Amino acid sequence: MLRKFIYFLFVLLLVQSTDFASTKGRIKGKVVDQQTGEPLIGANIIVTGSSFGAATDLNGEFILLNLDAGTYELKASFIGYRSVTIQDVRVNSDLTTYLTFELPSEDITTETITVMAEKALIKRDATSSVRIADRESFENLPVRGVNNVIALQAGVVSDNGIRIRGSRTDEIGYYLDGVNITDPVANSATENAAGDGRLVSIGNDAVEEVQVETGGFSAEYGGANAGIIRTQLRTGGTELHASFEYFTDNIAFQSKDDFFDQEKRLGTYWYGQNTSSFVLSGPLFSNKVKFFYNLEYNFNRTSTRKGYDPVNLGLIQMPDDVDEADNVIPGDAVDFNYPGGVFFNDQDESYSHAATVLLDLNPISLRLGGTFATSEFQVGANGLQTMLRKRNGIDDVTDGTVNLRMTHVLSPKMFYEITAGYAFYDWERTDQYLGDDFWAYGDSVANANAGAFWVRTEKDMLISSRNGRYIQPAALDIYGFAFSRENSIPVNYLKRNRASINFKGDFSLMIGRHHSVKIGGEFQQYTIRNWDSRSQFNYAGQLSRGELTQEQILYNAGVNNYGYDVLGNEVDDDFFYGPKKPVFAGVYLQDKIEYSDIILNLGVRFDYFDTDNLTFVDPARPELAFTSVATSGELLEDGWKKVEAFSGVSPRLSVSFPVTDRTVFHAGFGKYVQQPSLGDLYTGVHNWAYQIGGGFFFSAPVAVNLQPTRKTHYEIGFRNQFTDFLAVDLTAYYDDIKDQVQFRLQRTDAASPYKAYTTLSNSDFATTKGLELTLTMRRYERVAINASFTFSDAKGTGSYPNSNSGIIGAPLDGVTIFTPQYISPLEFNRPYQGNVNIDYRFGPNDGPAFLHNFGVNLLARFNSGHPFTRGVGGRNLETDGRDRRPVEPLGASMTPSGFQVDLKVDKTFNIWDKLNANIYIRVLNLFDARDVLDVYKRSGDAGDDAYISDPSLGGVLVDTYGSEYEELYKTLTFSRNGFYSNARQILFGVRLEY
Repeated sequence: MLRKFIYFLFVLLLVQSTDFASTKGRIKGKVVDQQTGEPLIGANIIVTGSSFGAATDLNGEFILLNLDAGTYELKASFIGYRSVTIQDVRVNSDLTTYLTFELPSEDITTETITVMAEKALIKRDATSSVRIADRESFENLPVRGVNNVIALQAGVVSDNGIRIRGSRTDEIGYYLDGVNITDPVANSATENAAGDGRLVSIGNDAVEEVQVETGGFSAEYGGANAGIIRTQLRTGGTELHASFEYFTDNIAFQSKDDFFDQEKRLGTYWYGQNTSSFVLSGPLFSNKVKFFYNLEYNFNRTSTRKGYDPVNLGLIQMPDDVDEADNVIPGDAVDFNYPGGVFFNDQDESYSHAATVLLDLNPISLRLGGTFATSEFQVGANGLQTMLRKRNGIDDVTDGTVNLRMTHVLSPKMFYEITAGYAFYDWERTDQYLGDDFWAYGDSVANANAGAFWVRTEKDMLISSRNGRYIQPAALDIYGFAFSRENSIPVNYLKRNRASINFKGDFSLMIGRHHSVKIGGEFQQYTIRNWDSRSQFNYAGQLSRGELTQEQILYNAGVNNYGYDVLGNEVDDDFFYGPKKPVFAGVYLQDKIEYSDIILNLGVRFDYFDTDNLTFVDPARPELAFTSVATSGELLEDGWKKVEAFSGVSPRLSVSFPVTDRTVFHAGFGKYVQQPSLGDLYTGVHNWAYQIGGGFFFSAPVAVNLQPTRKTHYEIGFRNQFTDFLAVDLTAYYDDIKDQVQFRLQRTDAASPYKAYTTLSNSDFATTKGLELTLTMRRYERVAINASFTFSDAKGTGSYPNSNSGIIGAPLDGVTIFTPQYISPLEFNRPYQGNVNIDYRFGPNDGPAFLHNFGVNLLARFNSGHPFTRGVGGRNLETDGRDRRPVEPLGASMTPSGFQVDLKVDKTFNIWDKLNANIYIRVLNLFDARDVLDVYKRSGDAGDDAYISDPSLGGVLVDTYGSEYEELYKTLTFSRNGFYSNARQILFGVRLEY
C-alpha cells in the first residue's frame, strides 16, 4: 500500500512540477528606524533593475525567496525616511542572506545613502558542510579551472579525479544551473575523454559560483553518496559588460616553429599553452531581459607539464643476426634524442560556449541557459617508445547542455519552479589519416593513398612474415623494447554517445515565519550508445582472405556494441543491440524550520533506479545465453532477462544551533543510495561472450547486475566568527559505506562448457572519518585569507572495483580465492592535506599611486602521501597484480608528502572611461617542487623500481647486454614515468574589462 502511495505521489509531482536541484537563494531582512531601532511596517524593498520586491510585515521583516546566485543591489524606502541602498549583496544557491536596513528620518539632511554589503563569514542557516567559491575567488586565484577550485575545498582530494571524504570518483553528483550533469558511465578516463564525472565542459569565466556540499546534503539531492557539486552560470546585469582575456606561457614570445627546440627560461619550459576568453552581458532592450555569453578557447601544444629533462642516448644499434639460410639480418636501430619539457603529439584544442537569458515577466520569470563545447585531442603517439611515430589518433569530443526554467511566484511566500533540460556527450576516436574507416587500417595501399606510407627496412624485406599488403611494419626491437614505426596505426576506432533528458521541479512554501516547505521530484532518462573493438589493424588482412565476413571478424574480436549494431550502425529497440536507457527518478519532501536559536532541515527522499540492462538467467550456465562457441555470434534470447529496478527511501536530518550571531553549532544524519558507475555495468553481449569464453584473464571486467551502494552519514561541527573579519568552521564526520563494487570470480556449473569467469559484485565496504577545518578572513588592512585543513582516515576492503584482481587472477596456491573481509587504508586516502590562500590587494585610491589596484595572491598547498603496499614479484609487478605478492600489511607504507606554492601578481590600469586593463603574471609551482605522486611497489621509490639492480631479475639482462641496456631501461622506465607533480609554469596574461 505504501509503495502504491509513493508511486502515486511521484506521478502527481511529475505532472504538476517535476525535482529541483535548488538554484535559488533568498534574502531575509529587517527595516528599522536608524535612531530608535523600531521596526518600520510596510517599508518597500526592491531589487534594483528587476521586478523583485517585498514589503515589511508587522515586525518590520521581509523575505525575497527566489533569487539566482549572484550579487544584487537592494533599495529600501519608507514614507518620511531617506532611502537606503545596499550594494554587492551576495546571494548563494539554497542559502539565506541576512540584511538590516537602518533608515534615517527625512529631517536628517544627507545625500543618497549607499552601503557596501559585507560578505557573510558564517552561514547560520547552513545545516551541513557547504563550501562556496564565487566569481571573485575564480578571478584572484593563481590556479584556473572549475576542478582546480573544487580541489581547494576542505574534504576534497584530487587523485585521478575528484574525491570527497574518501569516496570513489563515481560517488559525486554534479549539477549545472539545477540540472544533473553527472556522467553515469564515467568511472575513469577510459570512459570519458575528459577524465572526470561531468557530462559537459564549463569555461572558467562562465561560472557565478561553485558549491561543494560534502556528506550531509539534504533530501532534494539523490543519486550521489559522497557529495554534491553545484555550478551556477552567470546572469547578465543591468549594465552592459564586456571583457576579453588572453594568457600564454610563451613568455619569450618565440615562434611556434621553435617549440621543440626547448630551452629553459626563468627555470621553466614553454608548453605551448594559450587561452582566450570573451564575455558579453547586460540588458537586452530593457532590464526585463538580461543575457550573458562566454566563449573560451584553449590550446596546448603539450598537455603534459612535468618539466622532464632532455634525453639524448645517441644511435642505439642492435647487432646483426643470421637466419637458418645464413642470411645476415640487420639489427634494428634507433637514434634516441628527445627534447626536454614536452611530449611529441600531445596537442589539444577546445572551444567552449556558455550563455544564459533571463526574462522577467513578473510574476513569472523564464531562464534559458546552456553550454556547448568542442575538443580535439591527439592520442596514441606521445611516449618515448612512440617517439618515431608521426601519426596520431584524434579524439573528437562534443558536449553540451540546454535547460529552460520557469519560476512562477504565486505570493511573496509561495512559488513553484519547473525545469526541463537536455545534455549530451559525443566522443569519437579516429585515425589521423583514415578517419573512421577502420576496415582499411591494416591495408598498406589504403594507407598510402591517404598519405601514410609504410616503409620497410632491410630486415623487413628479409623476413617473409614481415611483408605483404596487409602486414603492418613490425615495431623496432631494441633490447626487447618495442619502438613504434613512423606510420604505424596508433589507435582503434571507437565512438561513444550519451544523452539525457531531465524534467524537474518543486513547490516552495513559507508557512508562517518559520517553516520553508519544499516538495519536488525529478525524472532523468539517458540514452547511452557504445561501439569499439580490438586489434583493428588485422581486419583488412582477415577480410582479404575471404574466409570470414565482417560480422564474424568482429565477433572474434569481442566487439563491444550497444545502441549500434555489430557493424557500427545506429539502432533502436533491439533486444541485444538497442541503446541502454536507464531511468533515475526521485521525489522528496523537505521542511526547513528556522527559529532564532535552532534551524532544522528535515527531509525524506524516495529513489528509483532502472539500469535497463540484461543479465543471465543462470550466471553459472553462460551457454544458455550464447552457444558453447562464444565468438560465433549466436545469441539465445531465452538465456537473458532484464535486471530488476531498485527503489528505496532515505531519511535526512540536519540541524543548526545559532547560539549567538557569531557562533553556530550544526549536526547531521542521513541515509544515501547511489547506483554504481554504469561503466562497471554496461558491455555489449559479444564483448561479454568474448570475456567469458576467450580463456583470457580480464583485470577490469564488467558486471550485469549491480545494486546501489548505500551510505550512512553522521556529522557534527561548529562555526564561530571571532572578530568582524575572522571566522572558523570545524566539522567532524563519520561515514559507513556498504555494497561498493568488488572484483570476484563467478563459478560455473560442472556441466557447463565454460570455465569460471571474473565479474563484479556488491561486496566491498568502507568506513571513512575525518576532521575538517576552514578559516576565513574577510579583507582587513588589504589582506584576505582563506585556508582549509583536512584530517581523514579512509579504510575499506577495496580502493576500486578491481583492487583484488590479482588475488583472483592468480591465487597463491592456484586454487583458493580470497575475498577481503577486513578493512585497510584506501590507496587514495591522504591522512592530512590543506591549503592557505593569502590575497594582498590595494584598492583604487589606496596607498601610493603606483600601487593603486595592485594585488598579490599566494596559494600554498600541502598534503601527506597516500598508502601503498610493498610487494615482490617478477618484471610485471607494477602492472599486473597476478605477478605481485605483498611483503607487509595492506596499506602499511606511505608515499612522501608534498608542498607547492602558486603565485599571481596583477595590476589594473584605467585606459579610458570605464575601460580597464588588468595585467598579471601567474607562476604555478613557484619553487619548482617535484612532489611524489606515486612510487614503485618493489622499492618504495619514485625513481627506481629495484628491478635492474636485482641480480636475479633485471641484473641478468644487464650482464647479458651491458651498460647500454641499463641506460635505456632507466630512461624508458623512470625518466617519463609520471610519478612526479607538474613542474614550474609561468603565464603572462592581460584582461580588458568594460
